[in-house]
Amino acid sequence: MRYFPQLETLTAGQYPLRRERHERVVRHESRDGRLRTYYDGNASQTGWVLRYQGLTDGERGAIDSLFTACEGRLQTFVFLDPAANLLRWSEDHSQGAWTVGPMIAMEPGLRDQWNTFRSTRLTNNGGIEQSLSQTITAPGSLQYCFSAWIQGAERPFKMRIASGGVVVEREFVTRFNWKRFYVAGRPGSNAESVTFSLIFEPGMPLYVAGLQAEAQPAPGGYRRTNSRSGVYPNARFGEDELAWTQQAPNNNAAAIHIVSR
Repeated sequence: MRYFPQLETLTAGQYPLRRERHERVVRHESRDGRLRTYYDGNASQTGWVLRYQGLTDGERGAIDSLFTACEGRLQTFVFLDPAANLLRWSEDHSQGAWTVGPMIAMEPGLRDQWNTFRSTRLTNNGGIEQSLSQTITAPGSLQYCFSAWIQGAERPFKMRIASGGVVVEREFVTRFNWKRFYVAGRPGSNAESVTFSLIFEPGMPLYVAGLQAEAQPAPGGYRRTNSRSGVYPNARFGEDELAWTQQAPNNNAAAIHIVSR
């Protein structure tokens, strides 16, 4: 799997970064004067401009190696948007993107920490631990963070990041008030998928909201998702040459353009 590398800071970008979304609407006017318009979903495109300063020679070399392997704009790679939630349907756990334990009962549309009605009560009606999880197509060798807002009656639960049999896991105790919990780590496996799981005990209800996965060491601001997430498996470089500036020894700068449908 070809993928855009992380920097030594364990992130893919530096701020400020720019992301653009381009859509196309086709307009057709017939001879009798009737006008028809429709959305062309196949023409949509997302683009990023990643402006880097102070990159080491090693960080520059990793980006150059990917550029060479992709033959410029020709080949695709996996890009994990540094300003997006990598999970799909972050507030609708009934969607097929989620794997829900067979004995878990879900009640969505409850009041959350934002004083809206976007949280879900998960109740484990089984005799063993149950989990709510989602798997993304991404390299197991990168750094990830999995976070959620959780409320409950002081019972233990676990948050896990797993890839290729390697597990990064933390155990917490719920609070009566909403609190954001997270687990972060680098599985370091050669697998091409990563699974994020929330695991809890029998008979235990959890109120959850704002589940989020990111490719970085700590959680950022929550970003709600539907069918689209921050995982772009068919990204390309937006140019046929990378214009690096060496500002000092082991100090490199560039603006990297990436595009994806």
